[in-house]
Amino acid sequence: MEDVGKIGGYIRTILTGDVRARREAVDAVVTCGGGAVDPLIGALIDADDNDARWYLARALAMIGESAIDSLIYLLTVSDDPNIARYAAAALGEMGEVALEPVVELLGDEEARIRGYAALALGRMGEPAIKRLLIVMEEAEGIKKECAKMALYRMGGDGAEALARSMVPE
Repeated sequence: MEDVGKIGGYIRTILTGDVRARREAVDAVVTCGGGAVDPLIGALIDADDNDARWYLARALAMIGESAIDSLIYLLTVSDDPNIARYAAAALGEMGEVALEPVVELLGDEEARIRGYAALALGRMGEPAIKRLLIVMEEAEGIKKECAKMALYRMGGDGAEALARSMVPE
């Protein structure tokens, strides 16, 4: 288990360091793996500036799969739109490993959560496009509509895929 003090030091540098120091601290805290997830989540909640949030979210994204559940929880319970937005961005940066849990959020009761899910999917690119087209075919109701909207908001390849899917064969 990684030394909690070491993780705390990396997080303090992420919060207060210059650009180079922050980048190095992100790389270092990522090597701590899943043991750094909870302290990073706590720091993301407590951070008072978006630069720090960006570096914290980047570290969580680089840690990957072990951070998914915590980021989804944070995205769904946070009343602070900045925190939820950075949680969504981290999930989006993870790509395919976070695809299915994020797609499930498209069916959430709360519109803001569906919006953050669409934001994350937009960052994922091609893997999300393919999955969203399947959701459009298989899902009904709000989840289907959110899949369409996510493709539209992606623009480029996403919007093109949406347009092709609406043309009768």
